[in-house]
Amino acid sequence: MIQSLDKGYHLHRKNRIVFFIFCIGFIVGTVSHTIDILNLGFLGYTFAPFALNVFWTSLVFFDPLVILLLFLNLRIAILLAIIVMIFDITINLTYGIVASHTPILLGLITQIPFGIFVGFTAKELYHYKTWKEFLKIEPTGSMIE
Repeated sequence: MIQSLDKGYHLHRKNRIVFFIFCIGFIVGTVSHTIDILNLGFLGYTFAPFALNVFWTSLVFFDPLVILLLFLNLRIAILLAIIVMIFDITINLTYGIVASHTPILLGLITQIPFGIFVGFTAKELYHYKTWKEFLKIEPTGSMIE
């Protein structure tokens, strides 16, 4: 299950899957917060304290920034991804429980597994400077073909 990436290198399937999951996770976050802004307006989370309203609204910028940085600066993207997921899960879990806000708690069904995935893959990903470096594994002509 190895495909050509560039002349002289192959693309590893496991690494493609990791890349895909990272992108999809933050795309889902971007779409969710964009829909909220379209439906509720900018800073539309008026049911929550202002600081949480600002945080949730800011994710419409931070989630796509993670995606962009995945292509431009992998290490910064990984650090930002960890920060975003820690804050998002912690804030959503705390507010969801304290305010008994069921929709926020239901959102954690996908956020927590994705946050765990980000956490478990971060150390390995941080070793690479770029996604391209992460995806290249073996020179062509090797035994992998």
